[in-house]
Amino acid sequence: MHLAKRRFDVVNDQQIILLVIPPIFLAIATGVVIVRWRDRQVKRINTLVQDILCVCGLIMSLLVVVIVVVLVLVDGQGLSTNEVEAHFGEHLKHRFWIRTQFAVDCCWATSITAVQLSLLWFYARIYDTHRFLLFSSYLMMASVTAWFVYALSAWAYHCHPPGTCTLASRGNCIGIGSLHVAFNALVMCLAVPAITEMELTSKQRKLSILVLFVLGTFCTVCAVLRMDCVFPFFGDIHSDPIGASWGRMLFSPLEIAVGIIACSIPTLTPFHSRWRIDRSDLLREGFVHDLQRLGSRPGDSGSSLTNPDPANWVGKDIWQNHAFVSLENGGKFNGDHIEVTKEYIVVRKT
Repeated sequence: MHLAKRRFDVVNDQQIILLVIPPIFLAIATGVVIVRWRDRQVKRINTLVQDILCVCGLIMSLLVVVIVVVLVLVDGQGLSTNEVEAHFGEHLKHRFWIRTQFAVDCCWATSITAVQLSLLWFYARIYDTHRFLLFSSYLMMASVTAWFVYALSAWAYHCHPPGTCTLASRGNCIGIGSLHVAFNALVMCLAVPAITEMELTSKQRKLSILVLFVLGTFCTVCAVLRMDCVFPFFGDIHSDPIGASWGRMLFSPLEIAVGIIACSIPTLTPFHSRWRIDRSDLLREGFVHDLQRLGSRPGDSGSSLTNPDPANWVGKDIWQNHAFVSLENGGKFNGDHIEVTKEYIVVRKT
């Protein structure tokens, strides 16, 4: 079949939405991930596993958007099943439309799993001293991974080359979709203990938490709306499978993009600035802590503090350095201070 015969013209709003909205959300998520990696390098925080998972989710999200665009232009996504079959002059089962649908689902499941694991890994780091919450985070990681394996296995059973493809059974659809919605809700609930321990006295801090919960709620709503086998918001999956799948093709990339944004926000510098201690609050309390000094004592020689690894101090027979920080209280305990000193003595033997 020639490509000219396969190509569809963009003739309705549903097709335009699929071609415009997912790429916009993908671009925003990409920008957030770039800023996340930049802040990671600046702050030198060891969150490599979380960042790699987030990048993997972004890559798979890109594949989802690309496949959706192909579905619109080549497979007629956004039209009704009757319109698509009339264009090809053949029944739906003789085409590659169902295979492409399964490709979207597989990429979506891979991406959303990577995003959830990244967020759960973040929880495991902040709950390292709370055994129950730490165990719950690891249990959720195992559950999300098991769901991913189950989803791929179920889809492979219904559609695997070189065999024929059929629409997934309603039971599998309900099982995969409902478990995913439940996991989205549980991931949000795991953040509640950490939030309750914070002092949310500032409106900006409350707004930051509200934004995160709104994003998480949006992802959960997307997970519900994409279950076309249960909620026929866009058409009957049996009589009009192409029309009914429009919501799944739209909300799958949106859920991924918003999930990436939500799990990246806590790592960004602008977010952290909302959580820094308000200096005016400390002044009212009578306590002001300032970073007084960070450097080498006069008379020391050698490398700067930006490279404190003794292995890099070469060319000196004996090298001694004292790095210290003095925190002085300018409030009612005026004059008291805390000094932290770290000393290296390197002797080169010849």
